[in-house]
Amino acid sequence: MIGDYKGEVRYNVITALLQAYHDILDYDGMKSILKEAEMLHLKNIRDEDQNQYLDLFSFKKIIAAQNCLLYDSSMLLFEIGKKFSFYLFPYGKNFEEIVSEINSIIVTDWNVEIVEKTQNLIVIFVQKCIFCTEIGVPCDLFKGFLVYSLEKSLPSEYRVVHFGEKEDVEDPNHNTFTLKLKMEKKY
Repeated sequence: MIGDYKGEVRYNVITALLQAYHDILDYDGMKSILKEAEMLHLKNIRDEDQNQYLDLFSFKKIIAAQNCLLYDSSMLLFEIGKKFSFYLFPYGKNFEEIVSEINSIIVTDWNVEIVEKTQNLIVIFVQKCIFCTEIGVPCDLFKGFLVYSLEKSLPSEYRVVHFGEKEDVEDPNHNTFTLKLKMEKKY
């Protein structure tokens, strides 16, 4: 990992991410990611005070290990992102609150903001996404997080379809992107 990793991530983010790994990849998959990251000591982080912070470098080691072990597994990462959303922000928060809070619990030079909102469309601008900073890594996990964060705040007859320009994962700046979330009836 090359780069400048100034910042911190609240423990509840790591707990939610590990729980998402556990649900999708099972306990052994979660442990494999932590072992690859040399962060196996975090496997019981849910027993700690969730308001504490972990340094960003350690968090990025987990994300880099995830991206290495799940390379070219876009659908799997998208599903992990959906579970991550569920565990980080259980039902009860609206989408605007989730977008605002994600910026405050992952403290670094990234930014997630709603740049346009209509009745059926929300446009999100993500600057320097920390989940996909490595070359060759798409941002399927965070896109899954955003899609499901919006979907769970809608009535059950609605679903969210995401679209936008296809990111060039070979571009060093591919971690800055615009995502459009369209809300439509399922039936």
